[in-house]
Order: sequence, then C-alpha cells, then structure tokens
Amino acid sequence: MTGCQAKVLVTLINRQNCCQPERLYRDLRSQGSRYLQFIPLQARDNPESITDQQWAAFLTAVFDVWVREDIGRISVQLFDSALEIWRGNPPPICAFPLPDECQACPVRYLCNSDTPQPWVEGKNALCAGYQAFFRHSAPHMRVMRDLMRYRRSPVELMALMRQSQRVN
Repeated sequence: MTGCQAKVLVTLINRQNCCQPERLYRDLRSQGSRYLQFIPLQARDNPESITDQQWAAFLTAVFDVWVREDIGRISVQLFDSALEIWRGNPPPICAFPLPDECQACPVRYLCNSDTPQPWVEGKNALCAGYQAFFRHSAPHMRVMRDLMRYRRSPVELMALMRQSQRVN
C-alpha cells in the first residue's frame, strides 16, 4: 500500500460524553487515532444537544490535556485551526458570513462563524462556549505562535509547562 494513511476520528459531542472530556480524549487517543475532530450536537428539540457552557467545559478540559501531553502527537482540528489563525494564516475551515453583532467580538478572528450550527437570536448557539475556549487557550496559543515564529517547535511548550510546574 502506498500513500498517506490517517486514522481520523470524528466524534459527536452530546450531553452524555461531554461530561467526561479527559476520559473521552484519552480513550480516543488510546485507540491509536492521531487526528481528532469534535462536533457538538446542536439540534432543535433534541435533549442530547449540548449547551454553550458544556461545550466550553469540554473544549477547555480537552485542550488542557492536549497542551500538556500531546502537542505535535495528536492533531485536534479546532486547536490546529486556531493555531493557524494565531500565526496569521486564513481560517483553514469553513467561514460563514458574520452577523453585525459578531463584528465587535474580541475572538471574532478566531471563530469567524466557523460552523453552520443553529443560530439563536442572530448568533451561533454555542457562541459563549467558543468565546470561553478561545480566551482560555489564548496564552498557550500565543506561546506556540511565538515559538513557531522563531522556527522552534510548539512541542517545546510542553517542556516549558513541566519546568513551570516544578518551580511552583
């Protein structure tokens, strides 16, 4: 067999599996996948749909594991996309027209209305969740961006974090 093979796991995040994000992430990682994509379940009148708070908690918990253990080893689509934008590159995933309300958002350049999720009162139903995640990940994204700017690997962030923990 020739060519590139990738085992991509696309996981639908619902009310059940969003409650144990670290466990879900580690389970997916242990299955051998190196490429992960998380899709939030958002459907009108579906009791399994997640809230913006659940989405934020899920993303930040998974990010915290990933940034400590798996930079450069596991590709998480949203994290990779955000890092590319932090580096000044155009959004690598779909972008949809933004409503006027989004124009003043401090994380607009990261979100850019990336998914055709259900909209509530003119904005993405998970907007607050995305905002919380982008704010939470910003310090680490800045460090990875700066490392890459100086032609260093973002993997170095994991060592920096371990050193920081030893000092504290």
